[in-house]
Amino acid sequence: MGYHDAATWLRSAEVRAGLKPQDGSLWHAYRRLWASSRKDLQDVDVAQAGGWASLEALKSAYQQPDDETMLRVVTHEAQLREAR
Repeated sequence: MGYHDAATWLRSAEVRAGLKPQDGSLWHAYRRLWASSRKDLQDVDVAQAGGWASLEALKSAYQQPDDETMLRVVTHEAQLREAR
């Protein structure tokens, strides 16, 4: 299947699902959402399952910070250790 046929199918699916098309994006927005929603999973597995050739591409272009995850980072209770 060629790019144009796949793009037509995606746009048709968006219309049928009642989704607003993503500005300036066709597949990228969906891949970014997919990757960002899996930040709690192992990076190597997410990259392999999503078809990324490198972890750098996955992390720099597709996994995005979000308020919920940042709040969990800030409020995470770390286990205290004795000073050595």
